[in-house]
Amino acid sequence: MRSRLAFCVLGVWSLVASGTAQAQPPPGTIAPSRIYAPAPYDASNSWPAWGVPAYDNYADGPFAGDPQYGAGPDGMVTERISGDKGFDYEDTPVDRFLTATAKSTWLRTEYLQWNFEGPGNQLLGSAVAGVVDASKPFQATVVGQPATAQVPTTSALHFRNVQGFRGTVGLTTNAGSLEANYFTFSRAQSGQFLGVLPAPVLAPETQIQYATSTLLSGQPSNNLFLYDSSFQMSQTTQMSGAEANWVAKSPYEQGFVVRPMAGFRFIDLNERLTQRGTFNQQGLLDPPLVSDIDSDATNRIYAPQIGLRFEIVNRWATLGFEPKVAFGINNYDAKVRTERLRSPGDPAVETTQNGSHFAPIGDFSFYGKVNLRDNFSLFGSYQIMVANGISRPANNIYYNDNGSANPAAIVVDAGFQQMVWQGFTVGGELRFR
Repeated sequence: MRSRLAFCVLGVWSLVASGTAQAQPPPGTIAPSRIYAPAPYDASNSWPAWGVPAYDNYADGPFAGDPQYGAGPDGMVTERISGDKGFDYEDTPVDRFLTATAKSTWLRTEYLQWNFEGPGNQLLGSAVAGVVDASKPFQATVVGQPATAQVPTTSALHFRNVQGFRGTVGLTTNAGSLEANYFTFSRAQSGQFLGVLPAPVLAPETQIQYATSTLLSGQPSNNLFLYDSSFQMSQTTQMSGAEANWVAKSPYEQGFVVRPMAGFRFIDLNERLTQRGTFNQQGLLDPPLVSDIDSDATNRIYAPQIGLRFEIVNRWATLGFEPKVAFGINNYDAKVRTERLRSPGDPAVETTQNGSHFAPIGDFSFYGKVNLRDNFSLFGSYQIMVANGISRPANNIYYNDNGSANPAAIVVDAGFQQMVWQGFTVGGELRFR
């Protein structure tokens, strides 16, 4: 009986001992996972960045071999926080604002190819007394002899396919979007050269000579400055500007969307017209008399504006129409310079004029977008701008003569007219999401 009791006690003791003892793993097996503790914050940098050394036995101290790191007893991996947290480490209000601003910004770049309205059929001289249309050949008298004269016009001057660039940046907010752009065009030039044909031997009076016609002391006359060799004209034009608009938010994001807008625009238009007539008295005058008349006009328009944006929007494309009306003030500068008008010794006369003039602007744009990706679209548009109150160089010249005893009286007298710009644009739009 005692032997049986001793045998049972020995068996129970063996089971308990085998459950608490740690056996060595047999060859070829994976060692049991070690125990890791969470890494406390320690500014002394004595602990590594992730976790702490493992312990085989807490009483024996840290593991003597290569330390291992990982999750603590609660299954979490902890990070040691250094003294310098760096920019954008925490989710502060400033961080959230900057991040939201960056993700709400978009950028569009466009290539522009437009046509600028030319000066039209502007007569380069004054009306001639007794002549219905001085732009067509008419009979004149030169030193008591009959002749044929014609006053040139600017009808041959055109500005087509003017190339430019426009960049637009936008910021979308909960209340609407702010959009601003800058555009510039290359300098465009148009000119015409008119040569005088030799006079027919049998009918020299039929030779057409070009002329600058003037008033005489401010009164209509048949006073002409003739060019029997050649006449040439050239005009340059260049435009740039900027625009900023606030576009209200619509309750609809898909389908037919209408959004009002308000903003401000600036237009800078610079033009110059040069005229050069050559008179050589049928080849007898050497060197010939070369007369120059130059006219410059600068328009700087500052205009608050309002408008509407109509769009049909879906996931893949957008079609839109955007009419805007601006009420601007044109701060203009005009200048006319006349040199060697009547003789090689005729002094240069330069006159200037500046001021302000009301300049309303209508801007109408038809556009479309195709969304290639969530953050990129192709963009194209046709745009037409119509402005009134524009000072142009051909319209700023006062053709007058006060007699040979006085300086040349072809001077500046600013006039204002309508001008149209229109053309196509293509580009791409990138959204930073």
